[in-house]
Amino acid sequence: MIDISAIYQGKLSTLDQVKVSPMSRAYTFSDSIYEVIPYFLGKPLCFKEHFDRMTESVNQMNMNVDFKSVRHDIEQLESALADQDGYIYYQISRGIDVIRSHLYQDNLEIERFGYAIPSTSSSSPISAMLCDDDRWGKCNIKSTSLLGNVLSMNKAKSLGCQEVVMHRGGFMTEAGASNVFYFDASGAVRTSALSENILPGITRQILINALKDTSYCVQEGECDIEDFNTSPCIWLTSSTKGLLPITNLIGTDYVLQENYEGYKEISEFFKSAMQSHLEA
Repeated sequence: MIDISAIYQGKLSTLDQVKVSPMSRAYTFSDSIYEVIPYFLGKPLCFKEHFDRMTESVNQMNMNVDFKSVRHDIEQLESALADQDGYIYYQISRGIDVIRSHLYQDNLEIERFGYAIPSTSSSSPISAMLCDDDRWGKCNIKSTSLLGNVLSMNKAKSLGCQEVVMHRGGFMTEAGASNVFYFDASGAVRTSALSENILPGITRQILINALKDTSYCVQEGECDIEDFNTSPCIWLTSSTKGLLPITNLIGTDYVLQENYEGYKEISEFFKSAMQSHLEA
């Protein structure tokens, strides 16, 4: 296994050298948030937007974080991705308890951890499963509390799928680790409007902005899962996936229409927007 560059409490080492207390509140309560920042040839994509989202998650968790230290940690990790594609995972927890307790001490030292790993995104379409959204009610916070996602996605894995598309009361929310877009039967591009049930994805926003002045301007709102049955193309967006089509969606009649012209065109708009961000 290759050495993976990692940092814990400001000390740079490798992932196998990081030691974390079992009393970390990230471990006992998922009392922590995280961010994933993609890099292309060593350049971060939308660093400010990712950093701002991390800051918003911290603020909603009422944690007192020194963001200068956070930025310095990330800068140290970036050297591992020089001229490479990959991503940085960065996590902030409330700290380490003396003994496990729901009520945290106000003077806990914030716990910081991250790693950088080279990787490339796959463009091959994947299968997914439709399921109820059983997650907690504050999914707009990028919390490490992901048990609902984990259980649903592993049930889907047992059926040969790599993702889930979730819904509440018959209306789409998002995927297990992605936002979801689709063409409806009329050819309009649809995605769910942001709410506490949906993470404000950075890649999601890149795509929405890229299509704003085109004939594919995205319609955000309530998305009835019945739309999937007549959709020619459903796809995912995320920092590690980019745009990724779904071939079939278990629980619906949906089947991907191969070489759908609309999807090919929006993919080109997205690639152009990505390049503009990386060159900015």
